[in-house]
Amino acid sequence: MRYVFILLALSAQLFAVTNRIEIIIITPPEVLLSPGQTVQMHAYGYYSDGTVTDFTSKVTWSSIQSSIATVSSTGLVTMKGAGSALIKAAYSGYKGYGTVWNKFTPFIRVKPSTASFGKIEHIVYIVKENRSFDSYFGTFPGANGATSGTISTGQVVTLGHLPDPPTHDMGHEWTDNHGNIDGGRMDRFDLELTCSVNGDMACMDQLYQSDIPNYWSYAQSYGLADAAFSSVSSGSYPAHLAMISGSAQRVLDNPRSTQPAQWGCDAVAGTTVPFMQTNETVAAEFPCFSATTIGDLADAAGVSWKAYTMLSTESGYIYNPFRSFSSIFYGSDWTTKVVDEANFIPDALAGNLPALSFVTPPSIDTDHPPDSACIGENWTVQQINAVMQGPASQWANTVIILTWDDFGGLYDHAAPPYRDQFGLGIRVPFLIISPWAVQGVYHTEIEFASVLRFMEETFRLPSLGGVDKVANDMQDAFNYSQTPLPPLVLSERNCPARPADAPAFDPDDLED
Repeated sequence: MRYVFILLALSAQLFAVTNRIEIIIITPPEVLLSPGQTVQMHAYGYYSDGTVTDFTSKVTWSSIQSSIATVSSTGLVTMKGAGSALIKAAYSGYKGYGTVWNKFTPFIRVKPSTASFGKIEHIVYIVKENRSFDSYFGTFPGANGATSGTISTGQVVTLGHLPDPPTHDMGHEWTDNHGNIDGGRMDRFDLELTCSVNGDMACMDQLYQSDIPNYWSYAQSYGLADAAFSSVSSGSYPAHLAMISGSAQRVLDNPRSTQPAQWGCDAVAGTTVPFMQTNETVAAEFPCFSATTIGDLADAAGVSWKAYTMLSTESGYIYNPFRSFSSIFYGSDWTTKVVDEANFIPDALAGNLPALSFVTPPSIDTDHPPDSACIGENWTVQQINAVMQGPASQWANTVIILTWDDFGGLYDHAAPPYRDQFGLGIRVPFLIISPWAVQGVYHTEIEFASVLRFMEETFRLPSLGGVDKVANDMQDAFNYSQTPLPPLVLSERNCPARPADAPAFDPDDLED
């Protein structure tokens, strides 16, 4: 009997380790209130086994700006005055955030257009990982950048020089996004997960032109958007869903599983992802969705497309967004149009690009901290060079969009405009490369759904019916009457070596 008790104790310990709290989520995440109005907030704990528990009565509630809004011990928020207040729910070392606003940061819309129809025949959408605008282009002339930032103490600090490769990853998921934004103040990055390791305050650092000269060359020669925001106030998984479907599918964070890299319809049983239901309660769902993607629209219209991405068992497969949509994963497209990213360069050089190309790299080439921006830049240059060195007729009617899926925990000073309960998220670098790009800094507010809308207008596809209906369409970033900009073929660089004592993988396991 003694051994039975020992086994039970060991099992309990194992369960305690494996079934841990992953995230605390407050709903509703964003609330508009006038002074004197109230709202009941709820807190949910999402566990690693996919269970969700209502923590509303268990958490400790507090308001970071109590002069603007107060919160009771049961989560009832009362708006006191103008401004915004960050509401925190804390439980057993974990925390979640919601925000009440007297006035949302407005999203500025511009008149849509269809000018690209008949002018553009190829759109290449290259998606990298985890850098903020200020971390790459904060010192770019004419851009809305920053070289200093405010931290949670109210101190204004000079942004340091981020080493390349960086020494560690930084928190950049749902909780970090909402805490950092702090009702538009953008002043709590120093409190995010692993902002600082051994006092390095890496999240408040940035790279300079000399660190990423080829990215800067593209920005100087073509278009650099300085008001491009992630579609979701979260990390990679919901962002990648939004990039091809116009919606994050109400997903709030990355999938959790007993096995690594379970980000799609082929995930092992028991894999779940937290999502917010229409009644604003939080639940868990298997990461495979029946929604329509831009690939489905293209199929129906006879428009060619390919996803040049990583396939099963390859590093970087988690960034293959089409594996999360049943119409693609279980259909013929999965073996004919979702292809290995190694096929992109020969297709581009031969002039065989489809109308729509979605391109994601192997993990080491994503720019994702602690991976090297230089190595990632070299991979990007290889892809873009191939387009530019292909047939001149192909370059003449091509648009290349190069962006990053989320801010990666790195500081950005620009408050995201409000769109809905899921976004917009923190600003990311965004380059528009084409013979017809308006050269210089492009200031129109855009998001990932802007690319989808541009695709729809260019090839006369119907709307996906998501945020692509309201996103600015980027048409004002092009001038089809200008003298076409020439190709810019760049050389790869010799990259700095990783320090000898650097870990082979990110010890924080934030590979998203």
